[in-house]
Amino acid sequence: MQIICPECGKPFDDGDQCWVCVNRDEDMKETFNLSFPVALGGIVGTIFTVFSYPPLGSCWWVFYTIVALIAIPGLMAFELDNFDRLTRYATLVRLMTVLVAATFVLLAAYFYLNGILDGSPPVEAQALVSQKFIFHGRYGNEYILKSNFSWNGKRFEDDDLGVSPETFSASEPGDSVRVIVHPGEFSLPWYSDVLPSSTPVRNSK
Repeated sequence: MQIICPECGKPFDDGDQCWVCVNRDEDMKETFNLSFPVALGGIVGTIFTVFSYPPLGSCWWVFYTIVALIAIPGLMAFELDNFDRLTRYATLVRLMTVLVAATFVLLAAYFYLNGILDGSPPVEAQALVSQKFIFHGRYGNEYILKSNFSWNGKRFEDDDLGVSPETFSASEPGDSVRVIVHPGEFSLPWYSDVLPSSTPVRNSK
């Protein structure tokens, strides 16, 4: 006697496991095991390249993108599993897993190539320091100058600029600093240095 599997909708012999579900479940696990290190590498690469070629303006959209790429597919898979429909949509789940991993890699590549391929000469933007603080992270201190400046017709208000300890010590709220801005190969502007007004500009690439 055959019955219809309530999860995948395929018939199987009464008393036996549904081997369609077993095989699909193994396929999903294999896809996840292969995609997970790729996705993790993409996340680490994105964080590294954002610090290497920090974009102007808020970087919170990068954080929200990473969270959304993890949370949305995860929630969908959880709901499918909760309603015993996970293996029925195994192909969709595997596709989502691969796409998420690929998107993380592409995101890291976007930031990296935007900076490394940027052949345009850097431009100085005068910025006014409104606040300074030190962020005590796990891997050391980050020196931040919160500044206001304009570049290419766009205004950046209270933008957090990571600076060297020397620039941090030499700058106080109300002082002017120079932001070394690069337009970016893919039109995402980034900065390579922040210098006090009296400091000569170094080669930033």
